[in-house]
Amino acid sequence: MDTHTLPLAGVQVVDLSTYAAVPAAARILADWGADVIKVESLQGDAWRHYGDIAEVPCTDEENPCWDVSNSNKRGLALNLRTAAGQTILHRLLARADVFVSNYRMAALEGLHVTYEELHEQYPRLVWGHLSGYGPVGPEAKRPGFDIAAFWARSGLMQDYSSPGEPPLMPFHAFGDMTTGSVMVGGLCAALYKQLRTGIGDKVELSLLGTATWLMAMPAVAAQPAYGNTYPRERYEQPSPVCIPYQCADGEWLELCIMEYERYRVPFLTLLGLERLLDDERFTTFYSIQVHAREFVSLVQEAFLKKTRDEWGPLLSAADIVYDKISHFKDITECEQAWANGYVYTRKFPNGHTAVLPKPPIQFQDKDTVPQAAPLLGEHTRDILLEYGYTEAEIEALIKEHVVHA
Repeated sequence: MDTHTLPLAGVQVVDLSTYAAVPAAARILADWGADVIKVESLQGDAWRHYGDIAEVPCTDEENPCWDVSNSNKRGLALNLRTAAGQTILHRLLARADVFVSNYRMAALEGLHVTYEELHEQYPRLVWGHLSGYGPVGPEAKRPGFDIAAFWARSGLMQDYSSPGEPPLMPFHAFGDMTTGSVMVGGLCAALYKQLRTGIGDKVELSLLGTATWLMAMPAVAAQPAYGNTYPRERYEQPSPVCIPYQCADGEWLELCIMEYERYRVPFLTLLGLERLLDDERFTTFYSIQVHAREFVSLVQEAFLKKTRDEWGPLLSAADIVYDKISHFKDITECEQAWANGYVYTRKFPNGHTAVLPKPPIQFQDKDTVPQAAPLLGEHTRDILLEYGYTEAEIEALIKEHVVHA
């Protein structure tokens, strides 16, 4: 892929990370033109096998989940338990603009790649790190995955379900992908500082911290000072006109009317509820909150008279914001996503194809179809040659199990 016109062209990134969040951040940097070197152990990143959990292939011939977080990178397989392996890593760091990792601090200390150590050796280097629960406090050393530190701890799982129902069971990596996307902003801000001053910075974030920020509105609303409790029944939601309604075909749509008084007449009219226009229970937003149970019941009864596809044009004609409540399978079949290049077709070495999402931010000079994520050690030899190793030295490193190529 020709990346010389992309915003991060020329930026060198060392990606010493596993699983999904930090790899996703590095993937976005790669899509924006950075040269990202993915450093793995000789056994490989455990995320290479995530397909077993997601119930999709995870072989060298077809590994779609691996591609999502690691496309457009180059791969180096390195044994960091050896002095020679650490020497290779430091050759990369000496030339790098950015170093990112989600290794636990004890591991980074053992490898001598903490912020303090690297900032002293390479003061212009941007050092980025992700943890589960933050760098300080009683839980700083706890490991964390997105289902635990992001979903469970933030209240998302429990309070977005219905009262008396089990917690939601989210698909893995939503919190990872979100946190990785947030991380990119911090890294780019630090790169801007580096450009202005020649000095790098420390960029730290956590799954818990990202979830806390994203849950800002319910966190404010649910604190004791305001007395709101969750989870809630459907008719107890903050707005009766910003909840799902089922249609005649069994499918659901999400209504999103932010100004009830402005849209009250066209909304109730298109539903055939003109008789409610002068009903004092439903004339203001406050009144429909007070009488939510009756309001939701009447509106739901009206929506059941037409299919979701029949309601769509009527709502659009009234300038009422809504959307169909889709299924996971609909994401890769969305015409609007295809039109905007949010998804693409990946053809695997075995001849199979799959539709994969792409990072959503685009620039004037758009990239091409993403390159495949690297096989384990796929670019080891080329990278070592770039960094001054000879063919004979590389062969010796392979035999000594310092690298895999």
